[in-house]
Order: sequence, then structure tokens, then C-alpha cells
Amino acid sequence: MDCINFKPIKLSDKPLFDDYFNKTDFNNAEKNFSNLFMWRKTYEYEYAIINDCLCIKGKLRGSKKPFCHFPYGGCDIKDSLSLIKEAFKKEGNELIIKPLLPKMKKCLEKTLEDFTLIEDRDSFDYIYTSNKLISLSGSKLRHKRKGIKKFRENYEYVYEELNSDNLIEAKEFTINIIKNSNNDYDEIIAMEEMFDNFFELDIKGCVIKIDDKIVGVSTGEELTKDTVVIHCERADTQYEGIYNFINQEFCKKQWSDYKFINREEDLGIEGLRQAKLTYRPDLLLSKYVAKIEV
Repeated sequence: MDCINFKPIKLSDKPLFDDYFNKTDFNNAEKNFSNLFMWRKTYEYEYAIINDCLCIKGKLRGSKKPFCHFPYGGCDIKDSLSLIKEAFKKEGNELIIKPLLPKMKKCLEKTLEDFTLIEDRDSFDYIYTSNKLISLSGSKLRHKRKGIKKFRENYEYVYEELNSDNLIEAKEFTINIIKNSNNDYDEIIAMEEMFDNFFELDIKGCVIKIDDKIVGVSTGEELTKDTVVIHCERADTQYEGIYNFINQEFCKKQWSDYKFINREEDLGIEGLRQAKLTYRPDLLLSKYVAKIEV
């Protein structure tokens, strides 16, 4: 896209991204520098500042079709969008915008007359109140409480914050869990980026240890002033109730001052979808893909 000077995302860009993200009240998981940085190699993310809007483009996983995020920086996106459309047109590509939240959709409707909108259910964010994930009150979450009770009764565990002493072991544990489950190369790369730049990205985390060995890891960070996003949660399922326990404990010890917990999307993975639904999300954050002929 020669008419716009898109640049690869670097770690030193974090303050710039944070500044633009703080100008909006969107609470989608993609509006987060760490997520973009971690996955920048998979999606080939680049960015440009166009008419005081942060514009992010990438390539869809698999098809490698180019797409862009909705411009960040406010609702006056007409000029920025016009330049992006022209750049996509010069390359012979339709303009794909994703993710598109309902609020973004309203802004887009004020700017464009004709575009196709497709619901992207696999990318819906699961958002819960922190109080729900901590208290697990009510009959519908009884099985979660039972899982935690079994874990507490059956194992002598230690909860530790992620720090320089346990970071390498936490990284190795997380990557081994991924290799033994889906062996997703892109996810492994993203996790390596997260752990290798953990403190610079200002991410928080915890580990659960049994017999001085890590059996669970969880990481997350502030997304907005009242919302946290969880980046990673991996555990050894031979320890019954471990996922229920680390979910609750991390929220209670690290995120109780925040109102909402965004546990990201399910990617269309049926097992992951059912696991997230069993926690009874307070909000399924709708997302769409907009396709615009150029």
C-alpha cells in the first residue's frame, strides 16, 4: 500500500497504541497492544497514523487476505477510511474491516452507504463480571464450586505471582501444554512473544504449583479502566478442578478491583465454546466483518 506509510509493530510503539486505545471506550480484546504485538507475525500486522487515527492492517490467518481494523481515535473516520479504501483498491483487494463492534458499525453507517456485514460468531468476546467469577454463586455454577472444592481438598498447592524467578518455567509449561493439545505453531509463537516481553508489556500473571512444579498458568492485563483481558490460561488437567481453581484464584487475587473480565473469543472451537458458556457470560460481545467494494 504505497500511498500510506504502514510500519511493522515494534515493542517501542506501546505508548502510542495505548494513547489511541484510551481515546475510545471499546472493550474488545483486539484493542490491546499486547495482543497485537504477540500475534503480529501470524497476522503480519502493520500500522499507520492517518488523519489522527490509528489504522492497523494485517492479513487473515489462513487465506492471507488483507484486512484492517476499524480506525481508532474517534468516530470521524471518513478521511482515514477513504485513504485506506484507495490503498486496498490499488492492490486489487476489497476492503475488509474486522473486528467491527456494534458501536463501530454505527460509525461506519454514518460514513459509508454500501457495505456487506457478516456476523463473526467465532470472534465474539466472552465478558463476565469479576464478582461472578470470584463468587461463583447460584445453582448454575454449582459444578464450578464443586471442582474448586475437590482441588483444594485433594492437592497441596502454592499460588505465586508470575515473576522473574518462575517466568521461564511458566513459559516452558505453557508451550508444552499447547504442543500436547493442538500443537498450534502460531499460538506457540504468540506465547513466546508474550513471555519473552512479559514485563515490558505490563502483563500480570500467576502460577499454581504442586510439589514445587507448575501445574497451571494464567496471564492478563488491564484492557480499559473497568475491564481486564485474559491472554492465557493453561493447566494440567490430570489435577481435577485445576481450571476452575486458577480462574477463580487469579480473578480474586489480581483483578477484584475491576468490574469486568474479558476472556476473549472461542475461535469456533466447540470444546472451548462450551467451556466459556458454562461460566454464564454476562455479555457476548458481538463482532462483525464488513466487506466494502472498492
